[in-house]
Amino acid sequence: MAKRDYKHSKSKTNPNIKDFWQTPIELYEYLNTRFSFVCDVAASDNNHLHLNYLTESYDSLLNGWSHLKSGYAFCNPPYSKILPWIKKAKEAADHGVGTVMLLPVDTSVEWFDELRKLANEIIFIVNGRISFVCAETQEKIDGNNRGSLFAVINPRGFGDCKVSFVGRDEIYKTYEKIKDTLPDPKVATVWPKEVNSIFNSVEYANNLSPDLQIKVKQSINKMIIYRLPSAQIYDATKFLVNRMEGKQCAN
Repeated sequence: MAKRDYKHSKSKTNPNIKDFWQTPIELYEYLNTRFSFVCDVAASDNNHLHLNYLTESYDSLLNGWSHLKSGYAFCNPPYSKILPWIKKAKEAADHGVGTVMLLPVDTSVEWFDELRKLANEIIFIVNGRISFVCAETQEKIDGNNRGSLFAVINPRGFGDCKVSFVGRDEIYKTYEKIKDTLPDPKVATVWPKEVNSIFNSVEYANNLSPDLQIKVKQSINKMIIYRLPSAQIYDATKFLVNRMEGKQCAN
């Protein structure tokens, strides 16, 4: 879900909206039903589809996402520098974190040669191209001049890379079947223990209205993902709760 740069293609997309492009929800949820993602590691405040996400300010290429400890991360990296993201995904896998990447199809480039050596599974999307979404307007943008693939880099995976295919229509049909059962991606119903521990330690936090409690827990969760010190997270949470408590009383 990160920004992409088709500098080697003939894309006519307005450069002013490229940074806002978002993975189609159909593709994301198609994968999420299989992998149950724990984080989006190449996102922004505008285009993330998972509650836990890392932005440019965190710099996943510098800091990695091995600190997630387990599970699978989703990664739609900038297409101008794919190879470093593949290597970072392998680094995460060596520490127990899998990564599923959404990438363009181009078997002639260096990064694909590296991908086929490191990935455990490559799934080509056939019978149609993907229309990405402008996160600002939620409108699908036509004109993608490449095919797309999913690459799976498993935690401590080994063996040859498996190659398979999935039809674009099959992805969209699957989403239609499951969409009514999906939770709101902006609301978490189950929080990590660390989130609840910090939240419950702050006085008056449980007095907040349910929607404000969710906002506070989202903030705590994001600070944990960014690996801020516990004391700093507590102080920031206390400040946030006090400010929300004051506004709530004023209303």
